[in-house]
Amino acid sequence: MTTQPLLTFVHISDTHFHPDPGYIEPVAPHSARASTVALIEAVNTLPMSIDFVLHTGDVVHHPQSGSDYTGALALLSQIRHPVHYLPGNHDNLALFQSHFLGEPDYRISAHYDTQFAVNGVQVVLLDSHAPADESGAFGYLADEQLAWIDAICAASDARPLVVGVHHHPIPLGAPWIDTMVLTNGMRLHESLLKARQRLRGVFYGHIHESVVTMRDGIAYFSAQSAWFQTRTWVGAAAPVRDTLQNPGFNLVTLTENDTFVRFVRVPMTF
Repeated sequence: MTTQPLLTFVHISDTHFHPDPGYIEPVAPHSARASTVALIEAVNTLPMSIDFVLHTGDVVHHPQSGSDYTGALALLSQIRHPVHYLPGNHDNLALFQSHFLGEPDYRISAHYDTQFAVNGVQVVLLDSHAPADESGAFGYLADEQLAWIDAICAASDARPLVVGVHHHPIPLGAPWIDTMVLTNGMRLHESLLKARQRLRGVFYGHIHESVVTMRDGIAYFSAQSAWFQTRTWVGAAAPVRDTLQNPGFNLVTLTENDTFVRFVRVPMTF
């Protein structure tokens, strides 16, 4: 029997665009620009129909001005599919909306939450940046955001549901990364439980690693970074570099009954 896909999308995250094309850090053997170029080429040459690309945040690395986002847009616009974006903890929310998304001043909002539907699948994106966090690392959802997603999940709606967010909602059991968790992620999880029968997955970035977490029948999938990768395990007190630093992404296909998530690494020569 042939299984027909309802939806196929690519999940990318953490491009960390920098205006200096040669910018590197000790954690990465290559520039974010070089690895993002390689990732875009890999996405553009996938041998199947792609409905959209989901970018779950950290578009720019420590943005200083709107030109950082116009530079990121020039690069990421080379993706040949529609792209839906979330901001991450490294992003400047106002510049992200004005210079990257092209929103006029009167539409700049405190939270960039969106939803859309493709092929009968509902996709909800939650902005988890925490403006009050001086370190710029942990995530937080305001009460009005939680009320919005709760109403969506409690609604009488039979459509398959996909949720995107930047931070990991469920702690990973690794102390160093869990200081940067979505601090009220369990409140989000409680709302998501109301839609458990139709929820096909929660997709996030932030941790620069592929991890699948199952909690109460809900699957949480992270995407590898477009720049550099780390590794975590339960009890890990400090980050460890992944020996394979190639960028990566998730290829996600929904059918009537299944959610397939394939973890793709992008070939690069360092």
